[in-house]
Amino acid sequence: MTKRTKIYLFLGMSCAALAIYVWPRPDEIRHYAVDELVGLTCEELGEKHEDVIFAYHDASIAHDTTTGAFKDDLGLPKEEVLPFVILMKKVINDNGLSGFDLTKPFFHSASEATPPLHSEFFAEISSICATHPDLDAIEAMGQAAKKLTIARDFATP
Repeated sequence: MTKRTKIYLFLGMSCAALAIYVWPRPDEIRHYAVDELVGLTCEELGEKHEDVIFAYHDASIAHDTTTGAFKDDLGLPKEEVLPFVILMKKVINDNGLSGFDLTKPFFHSASEATPPLHSEFFAEISSICATHPDLDAIEAMGQAAKKLTIARDFATP
């Protein structure tokens, strides 16, 4: 084997090892704490929300690839790990927004119907964020709460 071949072989093996090390693993899905979400713009919060959903989806596909079957949840993350829901619950609790039952799901649940106010609040936040992606996400939630008349005073952190 020539010196050049050994160098190419070494570089190829190094690249393969690096790719394996860097490749995302299903058990390493990034979850966010409330403190990491406070202060984000609508766009930034949306990106983190989307990242979590795609990570669960990718993990489900990886599970199917290795086992030949999807898990029962079909790659859907639980609500408590979704960045939008985490921040919405904080806003609801911090501001005493009326009409919410935090024991009920915010999104589709096979066992329970989503309360209308949960859907309306999320839809209103989404509408505000779609037109103002640079707006602070908590401010957008405050505007949505005021528009739906579920908050009198609204505190931002």
